[in-house]
Amino acid sequence: MAIATPADDTAAIRAARAAYNAAIIAHDVAGVRAAFADDYTGIAGSGGELIAGGDAMAGYFANAFRNPAFIAFVRTPDVITIATPADRAMERGQWLGRTRTATGEACLQGEYLAVWVPVRGGWQLRSETFVTLSNSTVAAS
Repeated sequence: MAIATPADDTAAIRAARAAYNAAIIAHDVAGVRAAFADDYTGIAGSGGELIAGGDAMAGYFANAFRNPAFIAFVRTPDVITIATPADRAMERGQWLGRTRTATGEACLQGEYLAVWVPVRGGWQLRSETFVTLSNSTVAAS
C-alpha cells in the first residue's frame, strides 16, 4: 500500500472540492451531502448562521435547490495546507453565490476557510466559515 504524500492529499482535496461544486451546480443533494463529515459545522457568510451537522447542511442546500431563484455557489481554493501528521487540512479561497432577481442576478462573494479530515476513500469537510465581502446586482443583458 502506497503512502499518500502532501501533494496526493492536496490533489484529493481539490478533487473533492470540485465534486462538491459540481453537485451544487447540478442541485444534487446526495452529492453535496457526500462532502460533509457527520460532525460538520458551517458558518454562513452574510448572517453568520451556524449550520451544525452534515445532514443539516445538506438540508440547507435541499431548501436552496427548491428556490427557483437559486443558481449556484462556487468555491475556488487559493491555498490548501496539509497538517503533519495528515489528520486534517486547511483550505482557504474565494466563493461566489448567484441568485436570479427580477432584473438580473444578485452576486454575493467573499472568502472562506475550510477544514478537511481524512476518511476512508478520501477527505470530507469538518467545517467551513464564509465571509461575505461583496454584494452586488448585475442587470440582465
